[in-house]
Amino acid sequence: MTVKTRITLFIAGAGFIASLLFSVVVFSELIEQPFHLLDAVLEEEANHSVAKLIQQKQSGAESPSMGIASYSKYVYWTEVYDEETGLLCYQSDLAKLVTLSRIAPGTHAITTLKIPPGTTNIGQDLHGNLVFRVRAFRIETKGKTFIVQTARPIERLQEEIQDLILGTLSGLVFSTLVLIVISWFVAGRILHPIGTMRDLARDISEKNLDHRIPAGEGKDEFSELAKTINKMLDRLQYSFSRQREFLFATSHELKTPLTTLRLAADEISRCDPEMLPSCARDNLPRLSDQVLRMERLVKDLLSLSSLEAMTRVDEGAVQINELLMSLVEEYQFMAYAHNIKMDSALEGSLVISGDAEKLRRAFSNILDNAVKYNMDGGRVEVTGEMIDDEVRVAVANTGPGVAADEVPKVFDQFFRAEKSRSSSHGGSGLGLAIVKRVIELHHGTVAFESREGDLTRVTVVLPGFRETDSERENRNLPQHT
Repeated sequence: MTVKTRITLFIAGAGFIASLLFSVVVFSELIEQPFHLLDAVLEEEANHSVAKLIQQKQSGAESPSMGIASYSKYVYWTEVYDEETGLLCYQSDLAKLVTLSRIAPGTHAITTLKIPPGTTNIGQDLHGNLVFRVRAFRIETKGKTFIVQTARPIERLQEEIQDLILGTLSGLVFSTLVLIVISWFVAGRILHPIGTMRDLARDISEKNLDHRIPAGEGKDEFSELAKTINKMLDRLQYSFSRQREFLFATSHELKTPLTTLRLAADEISRCDPEMLPSCARDNLPRLSDQVLRMERLVKDLLSLSSLEAMTRVDEGAVQINELLMSLVEEYQFMAYAHNIKMDSALEGSLVISGDAEKLRRAFSNILDNAVKYNMDGGRVEVTGEMIDDEVRVAVANTGPGVAADEVPKVFDQFFRAEKSRSSSHGGSGLGLAIVKRVIELHHGTVAFESREGDLTRVTVVLPGFRETDSERENRNLPQHT
């Protein structure tokens, strides 16, 4: 789960909980108010019923009747009992139709009764259910005490409560969705500097350590993070620069003494062997070989150091097929010495933009490895073709190959898959590192494939030649003689 998603869920969740708590408080208040008003009305109806009952008894009426014109006939359910005798003194018309359980005075209750619609229509639902709010009171008047139980249907109130619940839930859902959208947008705005830093940091490598992340002028955490990363890049750039300078300086300083050693070894080797001690005769060839190997290593180090410092190459039209055919002819002699067959299949015109000398060095290293690290009686295959405006060159051989776990390391500096064999062939472990850097400078890619029982293959892909505007203009200029 991304940080943006977590922030969105956190904000939306916190907002939902806050909205839910607020809605519960408001809903509770909204629910209590109608019942308070209803209870007050029921209390007023109870007092009114007792007063009317006392009035009718004093007037000598035989059958008490409420006679209250302002109330509907079946709005209230009312029963009045004499507390002393327990006799029913009055019963409303609705009380004559339905029976409610008696409750203790001073309490209230909500009761649901089933009233068939054929009996009377006072708001019951399709199933005949009717909900009542019931109150019981003890009322003392004129020296007598009455127990009054009164109730009123609350079907409409129940419907309004249900509508309120649905409205509250709908509001919560809608507000949560809106909050999620707003949170997603806000989280994106908050994390935008992080995304910018990520993209810039992803493009920074040892080749472009001079790039920096814009820190801005703010004092927030993102600006501090950018400044911290830039300081780290400063230290890395300094370390890499010092490493390159040290490597270049060391290699340059080694050239002169190594040349002196080689010249001295050559001078000694031209002497009469009988004039040399036996130990010198035995060790002189090994000394000459090691000096030559050191010279090649220093030469490769200097080449790689200069390539590492480069950011671009001088570009011109390079005929890759001609360059490869020339190299194949050169390595035929080395191949024949080990009975290695060299096959080439190159298209007629493979042209790229680049530096011919550096490309020759890169493909020479590839062919040198293909011949050296091969088996007697093996073969080398060189193919080149144009695919989608790209030149694809592949060099494969029948050598022992490289273990699968070592394939990703073959382009690392000083890496040698089989150190004993590489040493015997004078390998320095820098050949493929030089190849990779040259191809990168030409905006291409190089890949190494090796599987047991199959050919080992190095594939180079380079962009095809594209004529620049100036070259096109020069080509179209009229030739004067």
